Amino acid sequence: MREDLLTAPAATPYGPVGDQVHDLYRSGVRCAALDEPVSLRSPGPRDLRALDFVRIASAHGLLVRWHLRAGRRALPALTAHDLSHLQPPVSLDGPRSAERLAQWNTRFYIGRCVWRRGPGFVQIRDRRDGVLQRFDLVQPEYAQAVPLLEKQETDAVDPEVLAALRAERLLLTFGGLDWWAPYLMDRWPVPSMVL
Repeated sequence: MREDLLTAPAATPYGPVGDQVHDLYRSGVRCAALDEPVSLRSPGPRDLRALDFVRIASAHGLLVRWHLRAGRRALPALTAHDLSHLQPPVSLDGPRSAERLAQWNTRFYIGRCVWRRGPGFVQIRDRRDGVLQRFDLVQPEYAQAVPLLEKQETDAVDPEVLAALRAERLLLTFGGLDWWAPYLMDRWPVPSMVL
């Protein structure tokens, strides 16, 4: 993916990366590739925007060829839980990478960690642990935080809300930078009664 796609200013409530994914999908693109690996060893904003691209593309069903570079200690949690709702990368570094990548490919499905907005609430459905955990955010400070976190605007969110979302591993911290994990589904891949 071109570098300028990862650095454009925000244009909608979901930011420039969401706009780019929407535009690509509307124009008929069904597969994209990131030029550089996503590095979570010492990530910068570019790495988190690239991870955003994969997250939003996963929600759209847009296939992304990407590579993940992570620290050795972080790798088990990242592949088994934290990032398991994203489409698997093409390559992964670290010990037992082939085995971890095979497990990720086996366990992945669209809708594993999603959020949706209703009138006065946000609901998050997280199946990354293999069981459904449902969070109904009805307190205004929580419901209003989710669109801000989608745009990586953590400064505008109450620190107590951030701490609570971090405790549930919905807001992940990589190298001192926060990243919102659940994706907003545009269209459900299965009947809504199943969800």
